[in-house]
Amino acid sequence: MTSASRRPALVFIHGFRGNHIGLEAIAREFPDYKVYIPDIPPFGAAGDLQQYTPANYAKFISDYISHHHLQKPILIGHSMGSLVAAATAAKYPQKLHDKLILLAPISVKPPRPIAALQPLVAILPNKFIGWITTRYLYIPKKSTDRELYRETLRLTYASGAEYTSRHAVRQSAKFSATHSLRDFNFHKKTLLLAGTKDRLIARRHTVQLATKLSSRKYPVTAQFIKGAGHLLNYEKPAETAAAIRQFIEK
Repeated sequence: MTSASRRPALVFIHGFRGNHIGLEAIAREFPDYKVYIPDIPPFGAAGDLQQYTPANYAKFISDYISHHHLQKPILIGHSMGSLVAAATAAKYPQKLHDKLILLAPISVKPPRPIAALQPLVAILPNKFIGWITTRYLYIPKKSTDRELYRETLRLTYASGAEYTSRHAVRQSAKFSATHSLRDFNFHKKTLLLAGTKDRLIARRHTVQLATKLSSRKYPVTAQFIKGAGHLLNYEKPAETAAAIRQFIEK
């Protein structure tokens, strides 16, 4: 087995209205790797950006990599984090590993009704938004899943509680709602990993994106976690981590 010091570091990038908490369950499945989970502006302890653009998000990740002296880490982005990871891979390909992993990838722009509502999250109470989004995006609802659902809701509240300002949240929401992975010209061997029951991004869109982006030199694979929705990081962390590991180590 290769030691952690000789393996590429893993940098997880969380999604909209989240912070590092949301990806910890997956990260714990990689005790043999060096794992980093930065908070992404404007959430958690990340601070702010002058403008919430792909270039500025990419620079934030690039600066984080430089600050921690990481040598070609693998980026693993979830939901909006998939956009940030793709933007970074497109702008700073030389600083990254040749593999890229995008969880619950934003394969197409959100439907207009959802895109129009996203900026409203900045003016509504955090717990109300956490409850609404979790009810919509979380799939398992059997009685046996109640404990997991309650824990998911608790983590959703916790991860969305800190942000720099409502204005910044609106700008971040605009970034998330007006971009898709089709906007970024990244050349990496890429895994698109989604849930079979994702309500935000249809399975066919992820398959279509993989077909569109894939080439002989840079294959793009679409893979799906059975029964998971958009919050596969909460719903199926072990299965998600296993798929990530298989892709990294093959």
